[in-house]
Amino acid sequence: MKRKILVTAFEPFAGRKSNPALEVLKRLRPSAFRNCRLYKEKLPVSGKIIGRKISGLLSRIRPDSVIALGLAAGETAVRIERFALNFQDYRIKDTSGYQPKGRLIKKDGPAAYFVTSNPARLAAAVAKVRVPAYESNHAGTYVCNHLMYEALHAITTEGFKANFSFIHLPLTTEMAALEKPVPPSLPLAALVKAVEAIIKAT
Repeated sequence: MKRKILVTAFEPFAGRKSNPALEVLKRLRPSAFRNCRLYKEKLPVSGKIIGRKISGLLSRIRPDSVIALGLAAGETAVRIERFALNFQDYRIKDTSGYQPKGRLIKKDGPAAYFVTSNPARLAAAVAKVRVPAYESNHAGTYVCNHLMYEALHAITTEGFKANFSFIHLPLTTEMAALEKPVPPSLPLAALVKAVEAIIKAT
């Protein structure tokens, strides 16, 4: 039986017209992965609905693995996250205008969840294809972390059996060239190669 792999990516936000996560998602070819059935989903950058969205996907698809992709502008490498924090403190508004400050995501939830994947193994898989990567302790307090926490809460409390990973991607070189001052970046082709390596390692 083929393993079901769900890969998610956020829509553009913060005034940018594209998102490296979404560009990578578009370029993932299901035929590149043996014995896997690949599901690709675009997610809204909206804290108020992200929990319902990811819980619905988990219920409908019942994936064996979830790989969530997000943008970390200013990064110089692919970042593999370890922990999701029960905290929302948005530096900027999300796409719906929501901007919580110092709030819990789940009032009765634990302070943090550890991802159900192996970040060290995933970082090593990316390094093998010669793309820089490292493990990070948490994904900040914006919608990326919000998604992580909601997904891991659903996996833990609703009995889903999915391995969950969150991957932060830097800007693409193509995107960085449009910004001033020019921020750190990696070529889109390198980001695609990194995510393909992560899917295969998963």
